[in-house]
Amino acid sequence: MHVIIVGAGEVGWYLAQRLGAENHDVVVIEQDEVIARALGDELDVQTVVGSGTHPSTLRAARVERADLVAGVTQDDEVNMICSALSKQMGAKRTVVRLQTDELRGPEGAELRKLVDADLIIDPDADTAEEILRLVSVSGADEVYPMAGGSLVVLGAVVGAGSPFVGRTLAEVGRSEGAEWTFLFGSVTRSGDTIIPRGDLEVAAGDHVRVLCAASRQREVLQTLDAMGKRVRRVMVLGGGSVGSRVAEHLSHSADVVLVERDSERAMDLAERLRRVTVVHGDITDTNLLTEESVSTTDVVIAATGEDTANVLACAFAVAENPEAFTVAVLHRLALLPLVRQFGIDAALSPRTASANAVLQEMRGGTASVATFLDSDVEVDEFVIEEGSPGDGAVVSDLHLPRSVLLGAIVRPDGSNEIVRGHTTLRAGDSIVLFARPSALSDVRKVFGS
Repeated sequence: MHVIIVGAGEVGWYLAQRLGAENHDVVVIEQDEVIARALGDELDVQTVVGSGTHPSTLRAARVERADLVAGVTQDDEVNMICSALSKQMGAKRTVVRLQTDELRGPEGAELRKLVDADLIIDPDADTAEEILRLVSVSGADEVYPMAGGSLVVLGAVVGAGSPFVGRTLAEVGRSEGAEWTFLFGSVTRSGDTIIPRGDLEVAAGDHVRVLCAASRQREVLQTLDAMGKRVRRVMVLGGGSVGSRVAEHLSHSADVVLVERDSERAMDLAERLRRVTVVHGDITDTNLLTEESVSTTDVVIAATGEDTANVLACAFAVAENPEAFTVAVLHRLALLPLVRQFGIDAALSPRTASANAVLQEMRGGTASVATFLDSDVEVDEFVIEEGSPGDGAVVSDLHLPRSVLLGAIVRPDGSNEIVRGHTTLRAGDSIVLFARPSALSDVRKVFGS
């Protein structure tokens, strides 16, 4: 596919990295020549210096043959104009990043029609949704619904009390027998992430991603010895777009304290969020955090636009209250190693949620995609097409790369099952799998007609 990405910020850069790894023909349009040069030096993609609102720049990126144009700059107007122009000049599909509430709401409906975008994304809204999923499934540090929500990928650290510790995955599978309802899709140990096979022995402290039925997620977390406690009190640090959305939603089920540094913003939030206790202050002020009882808070979410402040505030919360579940929003990945080092439970970035949405749109808008900050392993969903090599095949007879692990299938009637060697695949089945991007072309050859 020929893909044009407009804007080499955190979302655009991450998208270019992912799509380039899948061997797509990627062109990135970026106004800042220094940023464009840095991206071109690091990634195997073409760069064009210029504005996505200029027809000449779009022509230089070969917009007339583009399968997808993604306008993901920080400027809503640029993204919208880029989408409208790209469609007029021959692009098949467009994605627009919109962050302004008015443009996303009823008042912007007519304008959105003129823009003619196939998908509108909002990184802040997507990040807030990810945080809310984490809080709702206490104990997991990643929660990604798949197959329309009937399946879920859970990321969690294996506790010392898990019955899986010291056993190989093959032994775990045999003990589950015919009722096997989950699958280990990836394991991270000492900073290295692998797609595991049956001979891997589970160890306490492993970070695992497990695919299971959504109805069994709490049971799986309990077995991993990763289940968290009930959430009664939440502290949200930062009252921006992400933090205010999270605080407002959680205030219906828990006591929420929100800390915001800007005094006018704090007053506005206090007026608007009646169920939330809004405190004016700096999230790195440890005295303030202590006064607001961070030591007795169940969940601490740091969601300002300042990564360093988010990490430091969560680190202090961990030191004061090791039982608290902590979430830090990161915009730059340079601080990601500190997250685990400081004992912070989860790190989220606007780039992954947005990239997942764009990748899903590229693949037809129906198949779920989940990518991760700390690994190139991803979770993908494909529909088996009639007449493909996978139609009617037995899983053990498929010749897929070792960097692909089939996880579960969802039949057309909505039933699902974990894939075993004897499983027979049929056209119309959706298959959820773990893979590295370089192997996805081989996957398409097996399941596509």
